[in-house]
Amino acid sequence: MKLTYWVADCLNDSKCYNLRAMTRKEIQSKRAEYDEGSFGPPRKIEVHYDNALDLVAQCLGEGNIEFNPGR
Repeated sequence: MKLTYWVADCLNDSKCYNLRAMTRKEIQSKRAEYDEGSFGPPRKIEVHYDNALDLVAQCLGEGNIEFNPGR
């Protein structure tokens, strides 16, 4: 299975404050709602997983899913 979402990295704080959305249009809207200069350009993330437990393991594992997009 595959999960696709968009992220705009927070440039001046922890990555836990990154903006995330299901579509590019939605992430651009969120960037405009906040201070656009505080967030990087939108980038697409694709996460491949076998089942729900595999997805949770990737989310909670070292490096997180954003850094292992082609697993």
